[in-house]
Amino acid sequence: MLPISQRAWALMLAAVCAWWVMLAFGRTSRMAEIIGVDETEIRALGARDLVNAVALALPGDARPAIAARAAFDLSDAARHGRGNPRVLALTAGFAAFGALGLLARRR
Repeated sequence: MLPISQRAWALMLAAVCAWWVMLAFGRTSRMAEIIGVDETEIRALGARDLVNAVALALPGDARPAIAARAAFDLSDAARHGRGNPRVLALTAGFAAFGALGLLARRR
């Protein structure tokens, strides 16, 4: 068990999601270039992650939102990481980091 609460972990993940959302909507073309997708997909990822950030920040049981965050990052690793080791490392690393929150203490 990690010496941090799941609520604190979820808030930390929400902050990281908010940072990505700002990049996705503020630097859309640059993020599309880095990941290797079109701008529409970057905006879709930003919208998905905005909803997840809100779910992570809401009070209550954070486990479903933490698990969803890890699943989103794993799916991003599978979809966008092929042929791009940097994107694979980042997305898989964020998935592992997010999943650690499931090992944090509940209260």
